[in-house]
Amino acid sequence: MSQQSKILVVEDEALTGMELQKKLILWGYDVVDIVSSGEDAVKKALEMEPDLILMDILLKGCMNGIDAAKIIQKNKEIPIIYLTAYCNSETFQGAKVTQPHAYLIKPFDENELKFAIEMAFYGHQSRLNLKKSEAHYRILTESSQDMIFIINKDLLVDYVNESSLKHLKLTKDEIIGKPVQNIFSKQVFDMQMKSLQDIFRTGNPIRTKNHFIFPDCELCLDTRLKPLKTDEGEIYAVMGVSREL
Repeated sequence: MSQQSKILVVEDEALTGMELQKKLILWGYDVVDIVSSGEDAVKKALEMEPDLILMDILLKGCMNGIDAAKIIQKNKEIPIIYLTAYCNSETFQGAKVTQPHAYLIKPFDENELKFAIEMAFYGHQSRLNLKKSEAHYRILTESSQDMIFIINKDLLVDYVNESSLKHLKLTKDEIIGKPVQNIFSKQVFDMQMKSLQDIFRTGNPIRTKNHFIFPDCELCLDTRLKPLKTDEGEIYAVMGVSREL
């Protein structure tokens, strides 16, 4: 990150806070403030919008660091690193819910903190880029004239675009999370079932051309079915794109 990257330090020990500030300035960061309570952490985070928060968990006042992080994250996308002396399971489980970018136990190594900050900035930017990419993808799929859908390995519908809804004469609430056989006629479902089973079994994409009967029309569709896989190569769903012939 650049030297303009802003960090808010939330620490109830004044000496520790000042030591952190010196290190951060030395590393080229801008420490926008040091606060000692959860209430002040929320106030400063919303006002100053730092790029990162170093958050102690046990703080002055009625609000601890985890509760402060929950409020901040409801309003702003700011990465958080916990710096705490508490390593018990209960505290860790509570902190985990807020999805911190790191959880460092005091006393920690200086390089450990430096690397955690760099990784937090990198991870946060990657997450923002992914969200932007997903938003673009949604725009493309929702505006497409093709029928696009995703069916998971339990044969439940995970996604359908607007074109699919228009032809099926159903709402998303009537489709998403519902079994495929509840949406299509038996004839159509039987055709789909064979193709889906083949993909889940072989992992190979399939292209089919079939007649589909919809509530107000009958169409011949060219459908391309593609397996969706995890990083480990496991197929978790099938995406289909159907185009009218």
